[in-house]
Amino acid sequence: MSMRRLLLIADDRHAVDAIRLALRQTAGLRVVATVDGRVSARGPLAELAPDVVVVDELRQRTQALRRLREASEEAPGASVVLLARGLDEATLDDVFAAGANAVIQRPLHPATLATLLGEVARGSVVHSPRRPASEPAARQAHLRAVAAQEAS
Repeated sequence: MSMRRLLLIADDRHAVDAIRLALRQTAGLRVVATVDGRVSARGPLAELAPDVVVVDELRQRTQALRRLREASEEAPGASVVLLARGLDEATLDDVFAAGANAVIQRPLHPATLATLLGEVARGSVVHSPRRPASEPAARQAHLRAVAAQEAS
């Protein structure tokens, strides 16, 4: 199994240390860089071409969304993961629209985090883009309108 390259974006030194410690237990993942989430990560993303980008929940949510967008643009082949605490539906929609492939809810045991990130890196976790809550109702209304036209 080849080593997958992981770039970690975070603004909390304790979180960085905890994530690095968790990943030591994971075969197949190697942290190639840690980037301060308060500044752009475009340079390291383009230069290092990681297979996996992990954005730890940043103190400012707008910065996290920017880093997710940068990751999806500068490392388009990478799996982009957000580690976060309690996100509501609207925020999840924003996170996936910014380019995240997966969100892992914190807190969780380091071994669990390592396992989940390993599965994401191997492509075992597939994410289907979220749909706004209003879309199913709009789709139902559209289908009813089409059925009514066909009936007339």
